Amino acid sequence: MGELLERAIRRKGLNITEIAFAMNVTRRTIYNWFKQEIIDKDIMERLSNIVSYDAISSQPNTITFNIKNSQVTIKDEAYWQDRYIDLLERYSALIAETSIKQ
Repeated sequence: MGELLERAIRRKGLNITEIAFAMNVTRRTIYNWFKQEIIDKDIMERLSNIVSYDAISSQPNTITFNIKNSQVTIKDEAYWQDRYIDLLERYSALIAETSIKQ
């Protein structure tokens, strides 16, 4: 169970330090949870209160952290890849347009 938790956190690129701070535990505690075969239900509930995934959101590819009663939304890798490709396409179109005018 701990290995699955670790893989899920790492796959999403979540910051262990921020999670530990929000849960009021040390980073070492979280790494110890990664080694456990069974993680306590209360710990999993606390984690789910801190890290929430909004699958129905109008903003796909986001992760919302609830840290100290304020929400921080982070875009995941797929969002930034799409954004990068869009910028490259617009840049290429601009270059092509500029070279036609010259």
